[in-house]
Amino acid sequence: LGGAEGAALLGEAAAAYRAALRVRTEAAHPVDWAMTQNNLGNALQTQGSRLGGAEGAALLGEAAAAYRAALRVQTEAAHPVEWAMTTENLGLALESLAKIEPGEDPRKPLQEAAACFEAALRVFDPETMPYNHDKAAASLARVRAKLAGLPDPA
Repeated sequence: LGGAEGAALLGEAAAAYRAALRVRTEAAHPVDWAMTQNNLGNALQTQGSRLGGAEGAALLGEAAAAYRAALRVQTEAAHPVEWAMTTENLGLALESLAKIEPGEDPRKPLQEAAACFEAALRVFDPETMPYNHDKAAASLARVRAKLAGLPDPA
């Protein structure tokens, strides 16, 4: 849903994930904790992208932090598919942040986003995971195009 109703539901989702994190702690339930961090990041990313402006940028920053937290458990070696999905989500959050963060140079978050998509493509094999591979490859191409379109830094 869009509009105020969709924003309210996304806020409820984020609150529910935060509540779950009081029980699903990193120490007691690391895999569930990481999955919940990823889901919290998804809710915050969607909310922040829709909201825009300074408030949206703050939510996208929180989403990136949630994804980075999840990646402490979801390592490439231990959980490669989950790691790649969360890494891709981080890239998407950074790409969105580059678009709406007021007064900031978009170059750094776009470069970080590109690195995330490149990393995810190490796991997203085109033969066994064509959908994920194509999605990450398209995101990488889109971010590279955005970077190429930026004026040279002064």
